[in-house]
Amino acid sequence: MTHATARTRRASAYFTATASLAALLVTGWSNAAFAQDSTQAADSGSTAPSGDDTAAPVQGTSDQPVSDIVVTGVRASLQSAQSIKRNAGQIVDSVVAEDIGKLPDRNVAEALQRITGVQIQRSYGEGSSIAIRGLSQVRTEINGRDVFTANGGRSLSLEDVPSELLAGIDVYKNPSAELIEGGIGGLVNLRTRKPFDFDGFKLSASAGVNYYDLYGKSKPQANLLVSNRWDTGIGEIGILADVAFQKTAFRQDQISSEPFFRLLPSDAEDAAVLAGLGRTGQETYLAHGTGIGQYLGDRRRLGVDVAVQWRPTDTLQFTGEYIRSDYKFQYGDYSFFAYTGDADITPDYTQPFTFDDAGNFRSGTFVNVPINANTSLERRKSVTNDYSLHGVWNPTSDLEVSGDFQYIRANTDGQRSIVILSSTAERFRTSVGNGVPTMFIYGDDDPTNGDGSTTNFDNYRSGGGYLDHIEHSVGTEYAGRFDVKYQLHGGFLRALEGGLRYTDRSAITDSSTYAYYGISTPLPDSLLEVRPFRGELYRGYQDVPVGAVFFNRNTVLDYDATREALAPYVADSQRQALLDGVGYVPSDRNTQGENTYTAYGLVRFGSDDFAVPFDGNLGVRVVKTKVNTSGFQVRTPQVQVGTDNEGNPLYGNGDVVYQPISVDSDYTKALPSLNLTFHLTRELQLRLAASEALSRPSFTQLNPNINIVEYNPTGQRREASSGNPSLRPLTAKQLDASLEYYFASTGMVYGAAFYKKVDGFIANVVDQETYTFGDNSYVYNVSRPVNGDNGTIKGFEVGGNTFFDFLPGIWSGFGVQANFTYVDSKAPSPDAEDNEGNPILVPLEQLSKYSYNLVGIYDRGAISARVAYNWRSKYVVTTRGNGSGNLPIFNAPRGQLDASITYTVNPNFAITVDGINLTDTENRTYYGIESRPQSSVLNDRRVSLTARITY
Repeated sequence: MTHATARTRRASAYFTATASLAALLVTGWSNAAFAQDSTQAADSGSTAPSGDDTAAPVQGTSDQPVSDIVVTGVRASLQSAQSIKRNAGQIVDSVVAEDIGKLPDRNVAEALQRITGVQIQRSYGEGSSIAIRGLSQVRTEINGRDVFTANGGRSLSLEDVPSELLAGIDVYKNPSAELIEGGIGGLVNLRTRKPFDFDGFKLSASAGVNYYDLYGKSKPQANLLVSNRWDTGIGEIGILADVAFQKTAFRQDQISSEPFFRLLPSDAEDAAVLAGLGRTGQETYLAHGTGIGQYLGDRRRLGVDVAVQWRPTDTLQFTGEYIRSDYKFQYGDYSFFAYTGDADITPDYTQPFTFDDAGNFRSGTFVNVPINANTSLERRKSVTNDYSLHGVWNPTSDLEVSGDFQYIRANTDGQRSIVILSSTAERFRTSVGNGVPTMFIYGDDDPTNGDGSTTNFDNYRSGGGYLDHIEHSVGTEYAGRFDVKYQLHGGFLRALEGGLRYTDRSAITDSSTYAYYGISTPLPDSLLEVRPFRGELYRGYQDVPVGAVFFNRNTVLDYDATREALAPYVADSQRQALLDGVGYVPSDRNTQGENTYTAYGLVRFGSDDFAVPFDGNLGVRVVKTKVNTSGFQVRTPQVQVGTDNEGNPLYGNGDVVYQPISVDSDYTKALPSLNLTFHLTRELQLRLAASEALSRPSFTQLNPNINIVEYNPTGQRREASSGNPSLRPLTAKQLDASLEYYFASTGMVYGAAFYKKVDGFIANVVDQETYTFGDNSYVYNVSRPVNGDNGTIKGFEVGGNTFFDFLPGIWSGFGVQANFTYVDSKAPSPDAEDNEGNPILVPLEQLSKYSYNLVGIYDRGAISARVAYNWRSKYVVTTRGNGSGNLPIFNAPRGQLDASITYTVNPNFAITVDGINLTDTENRTYYGIESRPQSSVLNDRRVSLTARITY
């Protein structure tokens, strides 16, 4: 039996067993020993986005009489989310955990994709980042406070946090003055639980296993929450500890065609190629190769939440909390490329070629094509520690005074190392454009009897090299705020609110340049391995080589062992440097410091005597930002290193000089906001909102480091790249309208329209700058991010959810959720060009014009189930892809089906089966137009089995 057949049978057996279990649970439901009216209420957390612990939810307990009717399961989570949306002072959408440790999706980003207007990006099969209404500048918070990953950005990597740690997630799509500034796309607030959320003792524990079918691996997960509260001589005290642990695995198979280059009839060499292809004078584009990628990796998430609450009197309450997010990510991949890059590729004119009607290459054979067989390691470890203390005092029923202090320290360490084996394909045949690309390698020394499978493995023992890169980031922040709220009675004005906030944030990032070490002597068999592809790759795909030879992946996964293993085979002059490992030079460091000073004022108002009752809030948030950026201008002068045979001077690079750079900047912004809600009937309300928001540049974009080299052997214009410490924030003027109809506790329909005018889109542009060495001045083409023109984003959302309670018996447990989003952007794009240098107009990156969610629900008695389909239309991945020949890369439309079913055995014990990517969705990308494919990608289907107890 082959490995592929064995893996397929194991996966089939696993899916069969899972389906059988689900069927057994459904069959057993009708004989459940209890009814929905005797089960425990779902837990939900505070909806207050400002660290306000007073907005605690209503909780059910296991002590409730059997006669009480308590909503549970999916129905409870929808009811809670609907209540948050209906009663909020802004346009808000929420996802609420239906039970402790059970968001509807295991990944935070994937849970957010169910919300109208939210689109997610996936990384190796999992959701990793989001955009709201087309904008990726999204602010992330935990319990209304800052949270971030130390990675040169400003927000939290959503893939870092175990979803079991959360009570719910709220998405604010338009701001009000009391919300912290920083996201023109929106604000995502992750909510954890507090001990005062529960009436007394609470214990919840879960354990599960996740199976990944493409990789053929299983990984564990677990969650434990313990909470209690006591009346003591010094007041009421509550303590909660929540720990969530996940291990996941992934495998991603990818087959790619390389960029398409136009053959120019006016160029003599291109004209000769056109003649050889029989296409003289015809529009013709040739792909410059094909590649295979297979990524095998794992993730580990550890989340900790410890909260202590103290209520010494009825008017005073303190909450201290520690939250830790600890994330590890690693993969080792096999990458096999036949690729010429920007250099010409040589056709084999003796073999047939085909093209489509537009002249795009479809199939053909090429000769003497360079090959790389790479084995690499990528690793990231991110830890965020969040300490907070919140106090609230209510001296009267109308006055609330609160204070909040927070300290965050975040660290990220990363490594990227690649072992490259090089060879040449005597003949290389490929076809693209009709599904997954094909790849065949032919050679005179082919060990596979000439069937076009692969080249002679001996060809890979010499040539190639090793690339080494490390990075380390540290981010810290001190934040404090003070807020006052005063309730008014009997008039148009309902409440007055105001507050102050101060932050002191620093971000230090060290990122080494890639060090390269050439392999100078042949590698031994002990360091090489053969990776099979045909029948193993892409779920049994046949049109690829039988296999290829690579540096041993198990060695690559050990960073130190890789360098030690390679040391004997690199040049003597590089050996010690390789053993020591790559380090940092002064210009590898990007140092940022930022202080913000904020004040806001807000008035809440309303009238029940107006023709249409209404309420709302009007406020302004004024924030001053001071930024200090430091780095280095790296200057490498030209020096004479000798003379040629005729006595002419020869030049090279001299000693590097590091000149410190320090740039201070500041700006003040006033951010007004108005939110109105008109209560047209008891069930129907209209919201109108107008506001201004800002997003600050990332710390990576502000990096001032620049490397200026005088020596110029090519004779072309000198080049350099840098960040821009003078970037100003993006600002957006926003208009929102939402019409919402609530016809049941778990039934609503809504429609929303939005318009954003964004000022200062950031794009990398090339400009000419002059630098001087001694008496000589030179003009350099310098690439920097700059604030560009304005842009507009507009669109609408529609959605709703309901249960079919009017149906008889078990049929009343069925329900549906559905939403649709349309987003259109008129925004400037970076300088995307085609191969001839002509500009290409593309929409905002990562923005799909259309997206929708369709979720089928069942919740009655002991059974709670969902089947969810998420779809989005095509979008621009990047306007200038790395290795794409500066072409934009588009992602084709994509949909994914997920499902889950929970069987509640009794009020204290439940079993859940989840399935992710059940349709085995293929992800496709292409260069500009679909007839120029870029890649076809497959990821794992995942099935999970989880047991959960609650007391």
